[in-house]
Amino acid sequence: MTTRPEGTQIGPYTLRERLAVGGMSEVYLAVEVSGRPVVLKLLDPHNARDPAWRALLRSEATLAAAAAHHNVVAILDCRDDDEEPFLAMEYVEGVDLAFLIRALQQTQRRMEAPLACHAVRELLTGLGHVHRLNIDGVGLLHRDVSPSNVLLSVEGTVKLGDFGIAMTMRGSIPPGPSGAPAAAVAALRLRRGKVPYMAPEQLIGVSIDARADLYAAGVVLAELLTGRQVFVTPPDAAALLIARDAQLEDLREVLSDHPIGLVSLVLRSLARSPGERFQTAEELVAALEPYAGGSLESRPLMAALVQWARMAARSVQPSHRRLQPSEPNPNSGHQPPAPLAARSHYGEVLEAARTREVPLCFYDVVTENGEPNGRYTFARLVEQAAVGMLTGRDFILAPDGTSQRAEDWAELAPHLVVRSVTTSEVATAQADWADAMPTCTFLHALARLVLAEESGMLVAEASPARKEIYFFKGRPTHYTSNLPGDSIGEHMVQRGPLNRGELDMALAMMSHFNSNLSTALVQLGLVDETQLAQHTDQLARERFTELFRWRSGTLRFFRGVLSPPGALLLTLDLSEVLRAGGAALEDPIQHFAHSLDRCVKVGPVAPARYIAITPLGAELLAGAKSTPTLTRLIARTSNERGVSTVDALRELYFLVEAGVLALVDP
Repeated sequence: MTTRPEGTQIGPYTLRERLAVGGMSEVYLAVEVSGRPVVLKLLDPHNARDPAWRALLRSEATLAAAAAHHNVVAILDCRDDDEEPFLAMEYVEGVDLAFLIRALQQTQRRMEAPLACHAVRELLTGLGHVHRLNIDGVGLLHRDVSPSNVLLSVEGTVKLGDFGIAMTMRGSIPPGPSGAPAAAVAALRLRRGKVPYMAPEQLIGVSIDARADLYAAGVVLAELLTGRQVFVTPPDAAALLIARDAQLEDLREVLSDHPIGLVSLVLRSLARSPGERFQTAEELVAALEPYAGGSLESRPLMAALVQWARMAARSVQPSHRRLQPSEPNPNSGHQPPAPLAARSHYGEVLEAARTREVPLCFYDVVTENGEPNGRYTFARLVEQAAVGMLTGRDFILAPDGTSQRAEDWAELAPHLVVRSVTTSEVATAQADWADAMPTCTFLHALARLVLAEESGMLVAEASPARKEIYFFKGRPTHYTSNLPGDSIGEHMVQRGPLNRGELDMALAMMSHFNSNLSTALVQLGLVDETQLAQHTDQLARERFTELFRWRSGTLRFFRGVLSPPGALLLTLDLSEVLRAGGAALEDPIQHFAHSLDRCVKVGPVAPARYIAITPLGAELLAGAKSTPTLTRLIARTSNERGVSTVDALRELYFLVEAGVLALVDP
């Protein structure tokens, strides 16, 4: 198949980049005259003159246009009456679900159940709309529901796409203007969906209805919950049908860490007999509701996951050409970025040879009060500004003797921390709640925010360190720090991918990359996206878990504060991170040394999905109901469970800080 070159004009659209290629068509990123990005599906030149293939293209447009819905990719235009027939579709900036699943697998993670159920609920909402359409008196079957046809946008929306093999429930398609509907239908019948997602009746070629699409949605849900492909394709359909019976038993075991009701829901969705499955999309949506996160809270979480997946891309696709430093950034206007390419995340690309020509000059910094604050290269000034150690009111003395405030230096000003409620104003603002360590541990504060599903900013300070953790509906989503050593650049220098000179060069050139260090590091060729994603995730996790070991400092929480640009994204399993907080207690015996005569009671917090109770914890919880002293409870539990006193005390610490148990005076 011949690739159309960039800049080719197709009707009112200009091609930018080929995104995918299949047996009958190619898919391109393109722009309208207005600059709006679209996705064009173009027939293979060998098929473009065939009336049957033109009819197929027209049928896809007709069916998809009829299925207009906020959970369905929109059809914008279709032409099959000229030499280059095409289908123009909505451009969804983000990733498809298959890409996200691969990213999760490569980092040995799974999507959390509430978000997975939300994603499938959104998919089913669009699918239910499709099934209810009135086309010739019947609804529409998608026939190819699979992760690669579920698009996730950077705003967190979920959309069903690719109606290329869709049919009405009578097994027909609307005739196209080519006058060859019979040939088109014949060709369409020969095309099938992806085998691992096909219902048993679809595999063996008998008549299907909406329940086949629902079966496919059930496979998608099972893969999200397990983090692995459920059905591996054997050589033939019969072998797959036999394998599926046994694999459902394996699936039941793999899903055992989920609520039994959710497990039953998945298994019912995958029943071999259509009559044993959910009969409508609406019925399956209703069954998912108890396990799915709310739409308002799930959408930003999905958006964050999509952004993480884009950063975790396993390879960087190079630009077709590099821009000269004097050229304008093509992404500054309407030109769209490619969905999964490096340039979808980053703007211009500069010649590496030019960027290394950075003069080494030193600048003296004097605070607003006239106190010397150090001598730095420009790269170090940028770093000091980015972590809040340099303020806009500080004076910068250049080697030529001139001076100006940092906020007046055009190249430096973009790197200054924005003074908002998340920085200086918080110093005098009234916190919604505040406490001090060790009276209130970070584990206790975290559990409190998680269980109350709070949204806002938690500020942890222990001079000179200041760390900010941003929450959305109880989930920590972003992290910032004022310590230079906590920057991603410094982290990568310490861990090896960068040397000091390379970091200085990237910092000095940040202004060419929208003041984003990560962008500069990748576009200068100093690291690839895989390294960047791995080190960013590692840094965020390490710095976050360090807070569990703080034994002094203050904790203040401000509701409704949003994370600032440049904050590190946190992708944490809440159950695991809370448990990590309990494990961070270095000396449990010393911690409880002054509480041995106190009593242990059941606390105000009931065990929840994020506070999993281990058998040891269950023993402590049961023993606490008789109100023994801490000494007696630990001794009895250690003997009965056969564990050490240290392990029993560490489990007790976790339960007390989470609020499940409480220490009270006798």
